Amino acid sequence: MEVVRYQPGEAIRWLETEADRMRREATQKGKSAVQGGDHEGGIKQSVANVASAIFDFGKSAYAEIAHLRAKAGEYVLLEEQMDVVSGSSIKSVKYADVKKIVVVKDKATVHFSGHTISIKPYAYLSAGPLKVPVGWTRNGMEVPYYLLLEELAARCGVDLEIG
Repeated sequence: MEVVRYQPGEAIRWLETEADRMRREATQKGKSAVQGGDHEGGIKQSVANVASAIFDFGKSAYAEIAHLRAKAGEYVLLEEQMDVVSGSSIKSVKYADVKKIVVVKDKATVHFSGHTISIKPYAYLSAGPLKVPVGWTRNGMEVPYYLLLEELAARCGVDLEIG
């Protein structure tokens, strides 16, 4: 049986792109607030602009961390076990040890030998009222989010319990 790698889908790259854009905007806001100039609001407006720039830097840092976390994570399906890779940490779960996989909304909880592992989307795509989890890249090909859960359940010989 071939090794199968599930990594976050290509849409995750937009987190990095957006983090860069937000960082540039925050830098520009901060520079204009510090340089002063002829502001109609005076010092009060300058303080508000600096606070806004700091907030934007925080948002850009959060987006960058989310992107790095997603890029560092993957699920590797081997012949007898699944490896959950998160940064430099690897947790292994033998398929035979899995008792059940419970899916609530988009979060799956894998129950095995008195422990659990959660599988949840790294990000969502939204269009109006519709919100769907970003899928995976499975050995280089884009696939839907739920395919990992279905393949894992099949390898473990259990049914997905929808809760």
